[in-house]
Order: sequence, then structure tokens, then C-alpha cells
Amino acid sequence: MAAFAHDDAYIVNLPVFEGPLDLLLQLIERAKLDISVVSLAQVTDQFLDHVRALPDVPASVLAGFLTVAARLVWIKSRLLLPQPRQADEEVEEDPGEALARQLREYKRFKEAADALRAIEAEGRRTYGRAAPPPELQRRLDPDPSALSELLAAARNAFSSASALPVDIPDGMVVPFTLTIQDQIRLIRRTTAHGGRVTFRGLLSQAYHRLEVIVTLLAVLELLKRSRIHVVQDESFGEIYIEGLAAAGDAEDDEIEDGTE
Repeated sequence: MAAFAHDDAYIVNLPVFEGPLDLLLQLIERAKLDISVVSLAQVTDQFLDHVRALPDVPASVLAGFLTVAARLVWIKSRLLLPQPRQADEEVEEDPGEALARQLREYKRFKEAADALRAIEAEGRRTYGRAAPPPELQRRLDPDPSALSELLAAARNAFSSASALPVDIPDGMVVPFTLTIQDQIRLIRRTTAHGGRVTFRGLLSQAYHRLEVIVTLLAVLELLKRSRIHVVQDESFGEIYIEGLAAAGDAEDDEIEDGTE
């Protein structure tokens, strides 16, 4: 190395440096010169040209060059090749990413501080959460025209029904057992899940005037409780009874049990 260092005949000539090879190594090791801009291929080619021009090359010159060249290759390889990270070595965050992350965090905290400052300015200490309006079951008022049509249909059925039950022997008293709750259950089952039935159909099985009255009262009760809807598609047409969504099973049970 010493003999190579004092050989003034070999001078490295690069765009970023011109001088002895050992000086090039010293500048790189002291971080005075960036090795990434130094072409080691040019250094090697120039040395080979220098050797070919010499009639006799001392072994010390070759050994010195190989020593310096190996050191330069090792330094540049550490710069270019990724180094394995030690187990206890912390990963260094990219400065640009770190700055962007800090700016995002600053923005979130600033928005939160502004919101709290606005609350304090209004004299409040907590957020008020407005409850949604309660969902009330809408009760539909019976249509007067529908009621009049119901009464007219019931009047016709009442006039055509017999005054006494059929096939009853003379002198036998038979108690009338049909109740309003029975008819309510029947209508509710018939119109369940959006079903519909004609009022004429409900009265078609009435053989006694009391059955007509009980059925009419059951329909009126369900109308009052908004459990059914009475419609007539055309004048003097069929009267349809349609089921509506109930407010709750417990209330339906109360209606059918007659406790309301």
C-alpha cells in the first residue's frame, strides 16, 4: 500500500476527482466525496491502461491497487445493496411520511378543539342528542260514506234473514251463542296479512237476524280500532273489508277478549 501510495506516475482522472488513488479513498471514507458518483469501472480501466504502459510492474503496486480497490468496492456495495436489519434495530420512518402523518393528526386535533370551543362558547358542557319522534299508530277515522254503505248492506241482509233459526222444532228454545268476539276473530283471521273479504261474504252464512247484527257490530268495532279498512271500488259495488297492521298482539288479544 505504501509503495502504491508513493507511486506518483498513476493518477486517477474522473469528472469529480483527479489525484492519487489513496487520496480518493481517504476522501470517500471521510465523507468528503460521495462514492455514488465515482465510477469504479473507470478507475479500474485507467489503472489497467497504466499497467500496460509500464515495462515492469512491481508486485507492491498491484497489491496496493487491489487493497484500495477492494475497500472502494466494499464501501459502494454497502451503499447500493440493502443491508439486513438487526432484530433490535428500529425501523427508521421516512421523513416525508412522518411529516404527512403528523399533519393529519394535527388536523384531527384542531377540528376537535374547534368543536369543543364552539360548545363552550354556547354555554354547554355536553352534546344533546335529540331522540327521534315516536312512531305513533295512526288511527283512521271511519269514512261516513262507507258506514252508510255498511248499514245499507246490513239492512238488506237483515230483511232477508229469518226471524228464527232454521230447523228448530216448535216449542224448543235454543240460546244464541255467537258473540261479537267470535266474529272479530273470524274477520281478523280472514283479513290477516293484507287479505280482504266482502261484507256480503261475511253475511252470506247469516241465517238469523242476530248474526247480521253481531257481524255488523264486529266490523264497526274493528273500524273504530283501526284494524280494518272498508273500501268500495265503485258506486253500488261490493264493499271490501281489508286488514290493517295491528299495533300489537297484546292489544289485539284485548279486543278479541272484550276487555277494552
